[in-house]
Amino acid sequence: MTLFPVFIGLVVGWVALRGLLAHPLLPLWVRTSVFWTVPLGAVTWVVIMVADDPFLFPETDPCPGDPMREGVLGSGEVSGVSTPFPPRAYCQWEDGTVYNLAPEAEFVFWVFFAMTVVPLGVGLWHVLRNPKLFLH
Repeated sequence: MTLFPVFIGLVVGWVALRGLLAHPLLPLWVRTSVFWTVPLGAVTWVVIMVADDPFLFPETDPCPGDPMREGVLGSGEVSGVSTPFPPRAYCQWEDGTVYNLAPEAEFVFWVFFAMTVVPLGVGLWHVLRNPKLFLH
């Protein structure tokens, strides 16, 4: 049952992309912007997802246990957490203290996300207003 929403999303995305590329009033750079914002947004998403991984550079662990040493606040346990959507990476200590790891990358991701969704929305609107365009 999970594949059905993914399939619907891919079909809607394909129709929106086709409508965007066929839009007569938009300049070429706007019509082709999706082709560079999607890969850059994906790379930014990967950067956010691996920001809490200590195995990449163990000597520079992004979530050090030193600020919360044992005896100060419990056992000083700290864990890196990353959520896929909305993308966020942070360190969470045992007492609930949270430290964001990649706030700049999160901002850049949302910029690329908006630069992808808005033109695709324009393309979808163009196809819905003129369905014969999709048949060419």
